[in-house]
Amino acid sequence: MTVDRAVAREIATSLVGTFKALSAHKRRLPRPHPHAEQGSIPLLYALAAEPLRVSALAEVIHSDVSTVSRQVSALSGGGLVAKIQDPEDGRAQLVSLTDEGTALIEDMRELRARWVQSLLSDWSSDEALEFERLLTKFSDSLDAYVAPAADTASPTTDSSRRNDT
Repeated sequence: MTVDRAVAREIATSLVGTFKALSAHKRRLPRPHPHAEQGSIPLLYALAAEPLRVSALAEVIHSDVSTVSRQVSALSGGGLVAKIQDPEDGRAQLVSLTDEGTALIEDMRELRARWVQSLLSDWSSDEALEFERLLTKFSDSLDAYVAPAADTASPTTDSSRRNDT
């Protein structure tokens, strides 16, 4: 089944507008923690699922290792993450959320939920559920589209690519 080109064009235009609005909203948000810049938040969400090596973390959040390494250092200095020994390879380290990092993520998830709830205040529950279903389907399609390019660049991890970024 192929989506009509005109419909695809309208969706693409809507997505660009949505991304711009989300970006503008993001820029107005206060820093969630003195040691967590907005760009490092996806890292924290990814670590909420499980501790990861820096290289795997970079892959999960679709970033480069040097950027993630710098972000991990800043988050570690702020007490949000810690490096722990990899139980499968004692020579390697994993990055793990600290209790403070876990609490920050929980607070941010609650704030996001309240924000989305207020955005959808005039939607029915059925509309919101259908939107969530379609958004998840779109995200899965995007992950499937992006994954082959990432697979040729570096080995994949068994970790879920989905996170709360």
